[in-house]
Amino acid sequence: MTGLSAHQAAPSARPLWAAWVLALAACSPALNWRSVPLGEISVTLPCKPDRGQRPVQLGEHTVNMEMVGCEADGALFAVSRVRVPDGVAPGVLQAQWQSATLQQIRAQTPPELEAHVAGSKSLSVRVWQAQGRQADGQVVQAKLAWVGAGGDLLHLAVYAPRLTPELTEAFFDGIRAP
Repeated sequence: MTGLSAHQAAPSARPLWAAWVLALAACSPALNWRSVPLGEISVTLPCKPDRGQRPVQLGEHTVNMEMVGCEADGALFAVSRVRVPDGVAPGVLQAQWQSATLQQIRAQTPPELEAHVAGSKSLSVRVWQAQGRQADGQVVQAKLAWVGAGGDLLHLAVYAPRLTPELTEAFFDGIRAP
């Protein structure tokens, strides 16, 4: 098609041009996956993340939480990391964090463990699913995971009115440790 625009393309080239345009449309620009470092691990997010850090109360412990997250294709993707305080069992901190997360979305039923186990070979990520309500009363679905990495505890979450495998699989499969 040298020297021809798409509108001037020879009749035999038009089906190829149309196929190319359809292929580009199938690539969702809303989900532009990229690796993002967080502490000693990296995660995969579908958009350029915002970063933040603040102290939070988990149970009786105040911990400094580092967060990365973004919104894409109608979903909120978030990863948070805390350092497990000395003398605190990671499982206890995880249970407190899980409880706080479920209370925040006003989950109607306990979360269900998915059969799918994600993550890299060095990290096993068990993914939970829950449904609750946002502050405005709208239904929200959530896929959640907590994973230990060294002395850190990480929380991965995707929230949307309706979750699909396209929104969640790459996110949960994309966590990597050194």
